[in-house]
Amino acid sequence: MSGESFVKEVKKLGGLDKSVMQTLLFRLSGLGLIFLLQIMLARLMGPKSYGDYTVIITAVNLLLVVSMFGLDSAILRFLPSSLEKGDTGGALGFVRFGKRMISVLVIVCCVGIFIFLLAKAKRFSSDFSEGLLWAIPLLPFLAFTNFSAAILRALRMIKTSMMPAYFLFPIMMAAFSWIYFNAENRLTADAAMVLNLGCSVAIFLYTSRKAKKTLNEYVGETEPVFSRNVWFSVSSVLFLTTAMDLLLKQSDILMVGYFLNNTKAGIYAVAAKLATLSSLGLAVADYIVMPRIAALFEARQFGKLQKMVRSASFQILSISLPVMLILIIFGKFILGLFGTPYKVSYIPLVILLVGQLVNAATGMVGGLMMMTGHQRKFFVFYAGAILLQFVLNILLIRPLGINGAAISTTVAMIFLNVSAYFFVRKNLRIKASIF
Repeated sequence: MSGESFVKEVKKLGGLDKSVMQTLLFRLSGLGLIFLLQIMLARLMGPKSYGDYTVIITAVNLLLVVSMFGLDSAILRFLPSSLEKGDTGGALGFVRFGKRMISVLVIVCCVGIFIFLLAKAKRFSSDFSEGLLWAIPLLPFLAFTNFSAAILRALRMIKTSMMPAYFLFPIMMAAFSWIYFNAENRLTADAAMVLNLGCSVAIFLYTSRKAKKTLNEYVGETEPVFSRNVWFSVSSVLFLTTAMDLLLKQSDILMVGYFLNNTKAGIYAVAAKLATLSSLGLAVADYIVMPRIAALFEARQFGKLQKMVRSASFQILSISLPVMLILIIFGKFILGLFGTPYKVSYIPLVILLVGQLVNAATGMVGGLMMMTGHQRKFFVFYAGAILLQFVLNILLIRPLGINGAAISTTVAMIFLNVSAYFFVRKNLRIKASIF
């Protein structure tokens, strides 16, 4: 696209949509609180304990994906489309199906953690082992909180769905961590996990009540109707895709911990988390637009779908590019807020931002593929990216340290997004980018 035509396209697309602006400001405020919480934890715990805590939370997040089985993504497709067709029984049936599936899977994952601890606990420090033990009661509360938040999101209760993770948790966790540190003069990984559990229980109670009340307003006294085979088929593919997404974003942290040590994993994790801030535009647009994609596709309104996706692409870049610029210019200063040892992750941060730039520039191709029935093909792209990342991590982390992990993740991310972009352009005939 030439410079002149790009300017015309920007004028046609206009400024940020009001709903996007509201969600952006809401999410920015929440991310600011999360950022301050991470700074506080890094300083109170020190690099070693913070590294242990980071590795445990990363492992919990991976098991959380297994427990969710893609149901938090599938509900964004099935709930809006069922309500669009007036199928309230199917909507209620999917919610109940999802809760039952999560219950079974979360029990399996908790048993897996316990067996792992019995077999490997002697290899780790007592703080790390006890911290991992506290992940067992934490996991079910996280799983059902995520599912309740996904219900609210599918019903377009965007701010309410974001409130627990972006506001309630960081505020509560920061307050309890500060109180504990002042009382004990230290904050270990196991203590931080106990505090995390307490905050998560409170958030679960709040979110589940909100989701139940909101859903009842839509379905009333409807009898549930079940389509288990269809739901299981779609959810299984979405689960694999979501698992791949988390592996792409967080397996590098675990592999740094494996090949180097947990301290360096914690230092690298700070850079990785900062880099994901540059995907804020994509995250905000996905949060709002993905349920609408399912509804428009179900109604066969392809013209409106194309217009909405193009507008979302402009909004993604409008948000993401300034964030990237700030991180490049002030990255060393921001990393220094976590402590002097974290400044060494500036180069990995810049490398990871290259991958995030491609991620933003290609638009919401992942959401398009998953919400329009092409989740299997998207999974294939993810599998290729994960395999590429895994091989590169093995080859590069030992000789290049955390820089090697950043290179591996960036190359894999570029492969994924470019592959998905050309698939959407060719098969759905939708141009997801404004370029």
